[in-house]
Amino acid sequence: MANSIRNPVIIVILGLAALGLVYQLANNPGGFFLGLVITALIAVGLYFLLTRLILPRRSGMNNNYRKALKQSKQRQKQKEATRKNNQKKKRHLKVVDGNRKK
Repeated sequence: MANSIRNPVIIVILGLAALGLVYQLANNPGGFFLGLVITALIAVGLYFLLTRLILPRRSGMNNNYRKALKQSKQRQKQKEATRKNNQKKKRHLKVVDGNRKK
C-alpha cells in the first residue's frame, strides 16, 4: 500500500483531483453540491439494482443443492428425535449387602 501511494503518477493525479475540487467549490459551489447529489443518487440506484435485482438471481447455491440441504436437515431432525426416544431410561440400582466374610 505504501509503495502505491509513493508512485509519482498517482500523487500527480490525486493532486490534480484535489485542485479541481477546490477550484469547483470556490467558483461554483452550487454546481459542486449538485454534482455530489447526482453522484450519490446514481450510486444508490446502482446499489439498489445490484442488491435487489441482479445479485439474488446469481446466488451461489443452485436449486438442487438447496433441496439436498433441506432434505439433510430434515433427516438430521428425524435422527435426533429417534435418539431421544431410544435412549435407555436411567435404572435405579440398589446395592444389596451380601454375607461376605473378610
